[in-house]
Amino acid sequence: MEQVEKATVTEAATPTHCDAAYVEKALQVAYKSESLRLETLQSEPITQCGENFCSVIYRLKVAYRKCENSPIEHDNLILKDLLPIVAAVGSNEKLMFERILPEMGQILEKAASTLSERKLSANCLFAEREASKEIYLLEDLGALGYALFDRQTGLSLEDALICMQKMGQFHGASMMLMEEQPQLVAQLAPSHYADGISDPFATVIVVGGTDYAAGVVAKMPGMADIAAKMKAQLPDEYARRIRSIVDPKNSAISVIVHGDLWVNNMMVNAEQKKSIIVDFQNCFIGSPAVDLHFFFYTSLQLEVLLHKQEQLLQKYYQSLCETLTACKYRGCLPSYAQLTDEMQRCLFYGYYGVACELPICCAANEASVDFTVDTFISAEALLEKRHQLFASERVRQTLQATLGHFDQQGVLNIQE
Repeated sequence: MEQVEKATVTEAATPTHCDAAYVEKALQVAYKSESLRLETLQSEPITQCGENFCSVIYRLKVAYRKCENSPIEHDNLILKDLLPIVAAVGSNEKLMFERILPEMGQILEKAASTLSERKLSANCLFAEREASKEIYLLEDLGALGYALFDRQTGLSLEDALICMQKMGQFHGASMMLMEEQPQLVAQLAPSHYADGISDPFATVIVVGGTDYAAGVVAKMPGMADIAAKMKAQLPDEYARRIRSIVDPKNSAISVIVHGDLWVNNMMVNAEQKKSIIVDFQNCFIGSPAVDLHFFFYTSLQLEVLLHKQEQLLQKYYQSLCETLTACKYRGCLPSYAQLTDEMQRCLFYGYYGVACELPICCAANEASVDFTVDTFISAEALLEKRHQLFASERVRQTLQATLGHFDQQGVLNIQE
């Protein structure tokens, strides 16, 4: 058996999870054939610094026989290997890939023909989770014509509308599953912000990030009062606000929230004008407004963010209702007024997206070179990295353009 392996580009890689023996074992499980034998394996690490802090990702090309005399078959695959520090915390991804996403896919397959293309995610061939280890073998969406958007520029209106179609379909299928199998969906762990921002990693990203952003904003003309309000919310008011938003009891509309829906977690097939969702670690039950605000404020070009949100929301709502109708949802369809009320209730999540996540999401190439999970552990390295991230013209323009609106809407107030 021939194995071709390109040079690794990250010390975080775990080659034992990407060697021939491991991949062969995973394929045996996937295809339910102990006699399956791997003929060739090509592996290439494709994780980019500054874009993925939780895992190492390999692109695999495999050739195999399912039994001794069967013909050689070929697959293009992705092996996702979570970093031990992330795997030790645990996530909802294994439950999503093994049970929830397949059930949602079945729901969509049975839907009326009026529903357009209906693939939500990559197929998962194999998943394994133990202490400090979490590994997934997935179909390679790149081989199906999907590619990443430009995270630094942000999405045009045309591209964002394609994403709204898929987001509405994902949430609609999740509502169907919640109706049909509530016990299954109830197994999802709550949002990692359900207890506020008390864990060390959240404190670094959210409290530290907002505090640094406030320092940058304080130096912008006429924005000193807004900066003071940003700082005054830390940490208690901030934690209370975000905890309330992710609490499913407060949602007028309940869906399976993706929880990290930004431009790099939606891939597009430009020729066929369709998109697909990746990375399901942070899913939980909650309001669709969480995904919508996070996507809007981390992933859209500024002009689209400022002037086209209503059009995007209408496209999302159309897709949500089309999905529910095609799947014969037995409950009452959510009203557009309910959706806009949720958007207003969860507006604080958009503020979180701008101040804490956008600088990371659109990091320039030079800022991404040495940007890893280790950066968040070193106070000195993180401070230097934030200097780079907040030097971005897009970040500064977005802060200047949106913080006034957040302030007018009471997002920056301290509520009694």
